[in-house]
Amino acid sequence: MISKKSYAQLEGSSRHKKASKIASILGCFVNFSKCDVLDIGVGSGHIASDLARKSKSLVGVDLYDERVIKSGYLFKKVDDEYLPFNNSKFDVVISNHVIEHISNQTLHVNEISRVLKNGGILYLATPNKYWLFDPHSKLPLISWFSRRVSSIYLKLFENKKWDIYPLSYRKIKRLFKNHFEIYNMTYEIIKNPKKYHLDVFLKIQPLFSLFPSFLLKLLFSLVPTYVLIMRKK
Repeated sequence: MISKKSYAQLEGSSRHKKASKIASILGCFVNFSKCDVLDIGVGSGHIASDLARKSKSLVGVDLYDERVIKSGYLFKKVDDEYLPFNNSKFDVVISNHVIEHISNQTLHVNEISRVLKNGGILYLATPNKYWLFDPHSKLPLISWFSRRVSSIYLKLFENKKWDIYPLSYRKIKRLFKNHFEIYNMTYEIIKNPKKYHLDVFLKIQPLFSLFPSFLLKLLFSLVPTYVLIMRKK
């Protein structure tokens, strides 16, 4: 079940799997059990609750309170991109499919950098602007166009407002380059779906093993979602 208000996925099963994926990826970079964590975009609360049990502490924020699971972590409702926390408070920040919903993405990045400790880790996942279908509207190629054209497209077919701000990998690198070192985990995850709890790729993983690494990297621009780990400089 997806929230019509925020696009949040409120069903539990997929959220538990996503929490396992996030934890397995972060575990490659930090001792998660010793980390103070900020989860931006709590949604149903399933991910926050699962990750809170594996971390030292976890605080979640969101524009809306649509939580199904409210136990095990702290929650703060926010009004905009500003984060109500002191500088250098967290070891890890999670921005999981949030940035594409934010118009002022530069402020989002600046606030994440501000609340992260030096050397702290950001987990960022966001849809690829140049994937064939937008995961929100399900319309083909809508995110490829200018905002004006995309707005007309969505209005025509769905009678809705285009409130998504999709990013290409090049745009992501520009946004984060002044604050973070970027580790692109997308390719690693696709190659090792079992290790990273990516069930959707398990059945087709043998097919990927037939491709040489250089060819998979050339196809990187066609992946549906980018998963990146960033370390604050």
